[in-house]
Amino acid sequence: MQPTMEDVARKAGVSKSTVSFVLNDKPGVSEEMKTAVLKTAEELGYSLPERRPMRTPQNQQKNFTVIHHVGQETYNNVYGLFVNYLQGIRNFAQQANINITAINGYHKGDLANLETHILTDKNTPSDGLILMGAGFKRDSQLMHRAIELQIPLVVLSRNWPDLPISTVGQNHHQQAQTALDHLAQLGHRKIAFLANKSDQAYEWFDVRLSCYRQKMQQLNQTINEDWIMLGDNGTDATKKLLTQHPEITAIFAIHDERANQAIQGAVDMGLDVPKDISIIGLDGSEDTPSGLPTLTTVQVPHFEVGYLAAELLLRQIENESLCHGNLIVCSQLIKGASCRSLVHN
Repeated sequence: MQPTMEDVARKAGVSKSTVSFVLNDKPGVSEEMKTAVLKTAEELGYSLPERRPMRTPQNQQKNFTVIHHVGQETYNNVYGLFVNYLQGIRNFAQQANINITAINGYHKGDLANLETHILTDKNTPSDGLILMGAGFKRDSQLMHRAIELQIPLVVLSRNWPDLPISTVGQNHHQQAQTALDHLAQLGHRKIAFLANKSDQAYEWFDVRLSCYRQKMQQLNQTINEDWIMLGDNGTDATKKLLTQHPEITAIFAIHDERANQAIQGAVDMGLDVPKDISIIGLDGSEDTPSGLPTLTTVQVPHFEVGYLAAELLLRQIENESLCHGNLIVCSQLIKGASCRSLVHN
């Protein structure tokens, strides 16, 4: 069996990204580490696969492949987000004379065929990849294979500065902090945290929960663990939460879908939103269902994320001095009708 980059990383006691940096002659690795990795690769007989030729001449139209890997995603807005990102990507592509091939809705079982078709088929005219969707994790085989082949790529809504890839996304800490600060400014102190158990699979879960804990400690000098609700369904979880803890005045939902479910749960209980309970979400990715108060949220500019991803990918292809970049977009508070002030002027 042919040795892999993972074999080299395991024997050398380093990460796959470090091996990639060394074998691709990228900066950021000490000479001692570089020597150890090169020696290990030689001992195992490993070398980088031959890179598939890219169509990068300045006078030729570039071709980008956009891959949407949904994984186990259950969001109702999973394709809506894809469209919003894709609009930004296509907007830049039209200005820069770039052809876009979009592959939407791939699931885990499809990726083996996709890898063969996109990464190793010499007849596939793709100069770079833009990856999005919950299915792309740090250990994604397709992503690491693209790194081995030195194919330029950008991943959306991730922040992996330790990996040799480009990313464009939001600052999850800043986003959550903005939502919690808004509730605090409205006078709320008894704030609950709402998420589904399935949300724990995503890297932003811990960041947003940590921000919530810090804010509660700051506001109340204590953290009430009973106000942290992880359920199987946001609507039912909200009913249970507010039945057991009627003292709660606001709910910080981990994203907009949970926030809308929380509003529905409160309404089902006969409560008035926001008179009886204020609810705030994150991401700006969900439309408010008909008949419910419009949601207050902290919106991510999805169009800009897509636009910047395409621009970054082109710069990475055309400038050999650019290894990779990590861009963070600003999120913005959007005031709806789901929150009210407890402060009496």
